[in-house]
Amino acid sequence: MGKLDGKNVVITGAAGGMGQAACRMFCEEGATVLGADLNGGAVKELESRLKAEGLDYRSAEVDVTSSASVAELAATAKNELGAVDVLYNNAGIIMGKPILETTEDEWADVERLNSKSIFLTTKAFVPLMAGRKGSIINVSSIGGVVAFENMGAYGAAKAAAAHFSRVAAVEFAPDIRVNAICPGVVDTPMPRNFTKDMSNRDEIFQAWNHEHLTGRLGRPEEVVSLALWLASDDAGFMTGAVLNIDGGYSTR
Repeated sequence: MGKLDGKNVVITGAAGGMGQAACRMFCEEGATVLGADLNGGAVKELESRLKAEGLDYRSAEVDVTSSASVAELAATAKNELGAVDVLYNNAGIIMGKPILETTEDEWADVERLNSKSIFLTTKAFVPLMAGRKGSIINVSSIGGVVAFENMGAYGAAKAAAAHFSRVAAVEFAPDIRVNAICPGVVDTPMPRNFTKDMSNRDEIFQAWNHEHLTGRLGRPEEVVSLALWLASDDAGFMTGAVLNIDGGYSTR
């Protein structure tokens, strides 16, 4: 038996490194998963692979910054799943820029994807979770806890995601649990793309390794394992928490 047998799960940002790991691992624990991403082709390709392995996965294209698109996703979930037990808000974007050089549009773009999207999906999916003793897991970041230079927009949006989770936990108790997780630097395409044009890229990764007490970056599966636990009935007494999974970065 899997930890999520019989549960219906919606995962955003499903095409990314963390998202693909989440879709696979949640399916392997017995969940029926609807993976959503702006990159419809990528989630459709993931659907082909996971279905070929006998996993119960289906995909949808969505813009999580658009209320209309999120409403369409909720309608798809209702039609295909009937109800939702777990919402895993994994979609996000990274941007590094000094505050004085950040434009209004850049700030808005980061806020929309890292913060507003969680608000929109929560509003759309809570009605589908009524009476299910559901779980919402929001991906914040250690960047929303620790002040990283040149990460004002990103840090502010991720801090907002964490605090929104606390407020939502209060408002939706006791029927729905809401928690946030704050990963450190995880070895996915996102940080590699973020640094690809930097001349000191290797030095940056060496510094990141050193700054984590584990001496290395995180692996997607390690972060998803925490999300899996929060989604499961084993975490039935956990709500309103903001959990660092950062290799000790915030401790240092």
